[in-house]
Parts: sequence; C-alpha cells; structure tokens
Amino acid sequence: MLRDQVKPVALAGLVGLISLVKSDHCRDNGFASPDNYTHLCYSDIPALFGSRGLDQGINPYQDPTNAMEYPVGTGYIASTFARFSDSYLEFFDLNALALIALFIGTTLLLRKICPKFWYLFPLAPAAVSSLFINWDLWAILPMVLGFFSLQRERFDFAGFYIGLAIAIKFFPIFLLPAFAIYFLVRRRREWISFFSYLLVTWLALNFTTAIMHFDGWSRFFTFNQERGVDLGSLWYGASLLGFDFADLVSPNLATLLLILGATALAWKVLRDRLDRSTYLDSERAFQLLTLLSFLSLALLFSINKVYSPQYVLWLTPLALMAMDPSSEKNSRIEGWSSGRIWFWIWQVGEAVYHLAIWQYLVEYSGGKGLSSSLYALTILIRIATLGIFAHQLSRARLSLPSRGSG
Repeated sequence: MLRDQVKPVALAGLVGLISLVKSDHCRDNGFASPDNYTHLCYSDIPALFGSRGLDQGINPYQDPTNAMEYPVGTGYIASTFARFSDSYLEFFDLNALALIALFIGTTLLLRKICPKFWYLFPLAPAAVSSLFINWDLWAILPMVLGFFSLQRERFDFAGFYIGLAIAIKFFPIFLLPAFAIYFLVRRRREWISFFSYLLVTWLALNFTTAIMHFDGWSRFFTFNQERGVDLGSLWYGASLLGFDFADLVSPNLATLLLILGATALAWKVLRDRLDRSTYLDSERAFQLLTLLSFLSLALLFSINKVYSPQYVLWLTPLALMAMDPSSEKNSRIEGWSSGRIWFWIWQVGEAVYHLAIWQYLVEYSGGKGLSSSLYALTILIRIATLGIFAHQLSRARLSLPSRGSG
C-alpha cells in the first residue's frame, strides 16, 4: 500500500518544485510588472500581503474598505501565514510550500478515487502553472475529500468537507444542485446528514466574523456582485471585439438564469431515463455526481464575469473523477482511452490561454505583448475546447443503466 502512494507523492512533489523554480525570476525581481507576466510567474499572494494589511497582523476583515475580497477561510489562512512572515517574499515562500503539500494531497486522493487517470492531474500543464496564482488548492483539497467521503458513503464527513470548501472559496456552492440530484437518484435519506453537516460547518466558520465585522465579511459578496466583466470571460472577450453584451443584459442575471435552466434540464433528462420504480446503485450515482459537478463548474466558469487562469485547478480533478471507469462493465465508457485525447485537447486550449493572458497583460501594461483581438480569440479557444471535452464526456457517461428498487 505504501508503494501505491510513492508514485503520486513523488510525481506531484517533483512537479510542484519545478513550478516553484519557475517563480525564481519573479522573486528576484520583486514580482514587478511586466516581468511577472513575461515570465509567467504572476501571483496574487505577494501582492495582497501589503495591500490588504496582512503585513500589519490585523484581522483581514476588520477594515471594511480594504478587507480581503475572499471568503473567511481564505482570509484567515492568508493572515495566519502572514504572522510568520517578515516580508512578502517569505509570505510567498511559505504559501507556496503549503500549496505544494496540498497539491500532493489532492493527487493522493485522486489516486484513490480515480486510479486509472489520477496521473493526468500533476501532468496537466495549465494546472501545474496555476498552483501559486491564488489560494484555490486550500478549497480544492477538501472538495475532493468530500467526493472521496461520498464514494465511501460517509455522508457526514462529505457534508463537513464540502462546507469547509465553500467557506474557503465558495465555488463548491454551485455543486449543490448536483448533490441534490445525486441523493434523488439514489433515494437515500442520508441527504439530511450531508446537508446538515455542510450548513453547520459553513455557519460555524462564518458566524463570528459576520457578527463582529459584517461589512468586511460581506465585501466578498458585494465585490463579486458589483465588479464588471473581467479577464478570461466571454463577456470580456466580446467587449474586446466590439460587442458589449453586458450593456444589454446583466451578466449576474444571465449566469443565474443559465444555471437554473441547466439544473432543470439535467433533472428532466434524468427523470425521463428513470421512472419512480428505479434507482441508481452507489457506483453509477457517484459517476453521475462527478459528471454533473464537472458540468456545473464548467458552465459557471464559461458564463461568469471572470474566468481566471487558475480555475483549471477546479475543473481538472472533477474531470478525472468523471472520466474514470472504475470497475464498471458493459458501459460505453469502459476502456475509454480515447477520453484522454479529448482531455488533452481541452488542456491544450487551457495552455494556449494560460500563455496568452500573461502576454496580453504585458501589452495592457504598455509593453510589447499580445493584441486584444488575439487575446479574445484565445478566450474563445479555451471555452470551445472545454465545451468539446464536456460534450464528449457527457456522451460517454450518460448511459445510466439502473436497478429496480425492489
């Protein structure tokens, strides 16, 4: 058993250290622009050390006008590391080492959940290049732990871990419709335990800050509500090409309506396939959950006001869990080696965008980089390859044979 853990630890650890070495130039130049864009080593972490008062040791939500624009989990993780840092470089180094450890932990979990495809996570170039952009891995690890617990039918632990992930980065809240469908098709009453632990965990981690520093705590919500269209989004790409759709329809409203519509459509498709006398066994239900979870975040990121380069870190583990055939037999996805081809087509699209955004920011900063029209094209390439992969994965997965409940 120890031997099974050596490979993922060694591979993820080596790749993480290589990614850290890539940041050396930025460290030597104080993460100054446009060098940090030119050398592909930009990070929010050192920038926020001083700009959000983390270097002063104050509560990150104490000042409502300069509070961390992240949920409480991220804010307190950052402020904890700041207490052990005398400079923004030390702050970056400590965070980077912690993120490598989280990267290794996530890879180990994927080795258990999807043993056939886990290695694609540490080998995905855009994912590896995004490790140190922000604190996303702090939420991704508990999210994956939640799926690991569900796979083993520990619904209480699963609820706790998903609640923890929401408290750190909030994105997993958009997986709740997928979890609801999972429990509906399984016809299990453990949904009460799952959602209860999730809610209590989130409330416990937010309650004190929300009461004592409400304006600072709520800045995350107001910031995301009020911000305009930003880098990576279809809205931003369209504006660069002269089509300001955000002037015609609210991106927030459009996103909400599309998510609600997609959830209703998913349930209709499943209801047409499953009558009231049938249910999905645990294995099939889990594979349906991973697919719906991947599709949920893929849709959210594609239509959101911002599509940051590190969001690939969220999608890749979900994609691998949905791809893995596990022990299924006589299924359309069995032996789905060609799935890796579509996976790499998507990852190439992500890598193209990852290179393009930094070169565009060089141009945006006044240097010689990528033009706005070419950058807009890479946004379309990225989202198109994601859509192609999502379509192929859905076709392979939605064969859903069910078993009678009696």
